[in-house]
Amino acid sequence: MSIESQMSIFAQVVKYGSLSAAARHMHLTPSAISKQLGALEDRLGVRLLNRTTRRLNLTEAGARYLQHSQRILREIEDAETEVGGMRDKPRGLLKVNAPVVMGARQISPLLVEFQERYPEIQVEMNVSDRRVDLLETGEDVALRIGEELYDSSMIARKICKLRRIVYASPHYLEKYGEPKHPDDLNAHNCITYNEPAYLNDWPFNNCPGPKFIRATGSFISNNGEAHHYAALQGLGIARLATLLCGEKIKSGELVEILRDYEPPSRVYFWAIYPQNRYLPPKVRVFIDYLLEKLSPTPPWDQYDT
Repeated sequence: MSIESQMSIFAQVVKYGSLSAAARHMHLTPSAISKQLGALEDRLGVRLLNRTTRRLNLTEAGARYLQHSQRILREIEDAETEVGGMRDKPRGLLKVNAPVVMGARQISPLLVEFQERYPEIQVEMNVSDRRVDLLETGEDVALRIGEELYDSSMIARKICKLRRIVYASPHYLEKYGEPKHPDDLNAHNCITYNEPAYLNDWPFNNCPGPKFIRATGSFISNNGEAHHYAALQGLGIARLATLLCGEKIKSGELVEILRDYEPPSRVYFWAIYPQNRYLPPKVRVFIDYLLEKLSPTPPWDQYDT
């Protein structure tokens, strides 16, 4: 077996945590995996893994060899992508990692048309709000929300700007009145977070300058979806991203308030992918598609107040 194949086996064993799991993924037998690992260690003259019946641990030499192996395997994949049959036609399995709420609410519906356009691309979308290492998970693209994202090993593309707005249900506003100035919020029931606490400091502009109002109220949660549904039921005033509430504002079930005082947003929706000299066509067309559908103004912000 070639050195590249042995490198790939070694990298897969580390990724999946056991010989048997790597064997299932690579459609080999555990004994074949073990034989090739042994041959690789004999070739190098060092032990790469400490193996017990329950777990695998990288040796110091193994950790260094893994870094080189992953780099070499990525370069081989880049070369094959550039000169192979995939160069012109997007195809294959596209693995996407997206935030839980945005993935379910906004990205999933877009995938129907995407796969109609590119029937030879199979999409696997995992949702998670935690930071992921694409090189470790083997995913192609991570979609994330934040201000500036810094990771020298990744490329981050801005897809669109995300707004946070203050809103309430018509029922609440009819019963308690509509705030006309940020200071008026002090007399209202605001829906707040128990963590992180800084989300309860609501920013405003034009007061005459920037200011913060500490929101307080009777309903506290650490979940934006819970805030959204509490506001829908008329419990109080909420401040959330429009990707959660935009459709309800379009329908009139929610009302945006204090828009004249809305501060400029510094939060963006990003597509993050590894730095490859030759971007796989399946990734390129997916990012182009997101830009087409969501930039510069995403559909959930396309409403009149």
